[in-house]
Amino acid sequence: MKLHPLPTILFFVVILSNNYGFGSPDDPIEPSCYTSLFIFGDSAAAAGVDFAPGNFVSNCLFPPYGETYFHHPTGRCSDGRVVADFIAQHLLGLPLLPPYPGDSINNITTLSRGANLAVASATALDHEFLEARGSSTCQNCSLSVQLEIGGVDYLGSNRAGLPSDEIEDLIPFVVDRIGSAIEELIELGAVSFLVPGDYPTGCFPWILTRFRSSNRSDYDPVTGCLVYHNRFSDRHNRMLRDEIERVGKLHPGASIHYAGYFESAIRIHENPERFGFERATINRACCGSGGPYNYEPSAGCGEAGAVACERPGSYVKWDDHHYTEAANRVIAGDVIARHRLDGFGSRARARSAGVTVGRRMKRETCAGISDG
Repeated sequence: MKLHPLPTILFFVVILSNNYGFGSPDDPIEPSCYTSLFIFGDSAAAAGVDFAPGNFVSNCLFPPYGETYFHHPTGRCSDGRVVADFIAQHLLGLPLLPPYPGDSINNITTLSRGANLAVASATALDHEFLEARGSSTCQNCSLSVQLEIGGVDYLGSNRAGLPSDEIEDLIPFVVDRIGSAIEELIELGAVSFLVPGDYPTGCFPWILTRFRSSNRSDYDPVTGCLVYHNRFSDRHNRMLRDEIERVGKLHPGASIHYAGYFESAIRIHENPERFGFERATINRACCGSGGPYNYEPSAGCGEAGAVACERPGSYVKWDDHHYTEAANRVIAGDVIARHRLDGFGSRARARSAGVTVGRRMKRETCAGISDG
């Protein structure tokens, strides 16, 4: 049985080793001595890892996923590259990161450059914690099991039909678990972190379908997205920023930055034509099986009955909750530009970073990094 992976709230990017150098995905790669990038997240960042037990098989392993860039499915839940890929290629000058574990699991040289540990349907909270509250999630995908940081916690609870107030009560628990994970990684030697917030979930085709309303006031008049769900995402993001600030004060030797995926994505929704997208399809999935938002639960992208649009590059949404490569490129470029301005990495100046590889510890330093 194929289960469609639940939507992302965030993924977690850990950059190990030192240096600084940001540019948009269309800019030349700047010199950098960051040598490693480790990505933790859910299906929005995954590159092929699927640790879910039993008969779970991600739709993202089937055509037409991957058709635009790779020309075949890779496990990425998009028609091409995800935001993390652009960060690796155009920020750090690294090759596309292999999934972990993979063919190179015992290759220390390959692993020292980093790895993508993102897993479809990952949660921040334990399966038992969520199950006790009526939410259905995959059992061995939580952060505490595999150091995974994901956001299926909320939207999995939405799919289970839990009351909105009960779902909102999860926010402090999720944010606290993310903060704890950052601290655990700092203890392991990680130095630089980029921690993305929630996407505007009120713009997801499946959310717009599941919570469709006849009340016009439930929708943002500019974006057409559901106001309540975007406010929920914003609340999560505000609490996450506070948690990042708290952890940063406790660990002044680490460089921890919040990445505003919400803000970057909303800019596209507010003015899609500016970025080359069509307003008429802004909240419709490119790949789907029909309906107002081209999403029907009975036939998700990658399943029989679903087909992809002819021009994915003109769409923002690839499927019911993931973005197209074209949109991921814009979001990545915006995030990179924002952090280039605020000096991400400057606090890692001339600092040693421990990169743990199996039982070996690689020590690297990078001097000459400006203070912003």
